[in-house]
Amino acid sequence: MRTPRRVKQKMYVAYYHDGEPLYDRDEDGNIIYDTMPDGEVVPRKVGETPAGYDDPTEFWNSITGDLTEDELQAFGSEAQGMAKMTFKRDEYDFAVGDLIWKESEIEYIDGKVDESSADYRVIGIQCTGRHFFKALLAEVV
Repeated sequence: MRTPRRVKQKMYVAYYHDGEPLYDRDEDGNIIYDTMPDGEVVPRKVGETPAGYDDPTEFWNSITGDLTEDELQAFGSEAQGMAKMTFKRDEYDFAVGDLIWKESEIEYIDGKVDESSADYRVIGIQCTGRHFFKALLAEVV
């Protein structure tokens, strides 16, 4: 289940993040809270950051297109453009939607990662035992 060092390749991953709320702050930088009619105290929202991708970071692993019948059934029978990557439980924080560059150059549009320049998008994560996970990938078209 371990990936030998000799087959690992340098790749890049951009983690997807949802938009996060922006809160109104006082002159000291503390969040301002409002008391609702029912007595609940809530922070005063003034907007949200847009959802998107973090800057790509380097990592080393291998990707294979050899999928088992169980993997194909779990994530659809369409094998074309699908691949997998095995890794230790705490080695990476991959999640559905993350982008991976294996051979392509990372491109940007208006300072943000161009999703279409990635080679793969994570479409699923499976636990394969106590210590290992498997990320199922689909080629970005």
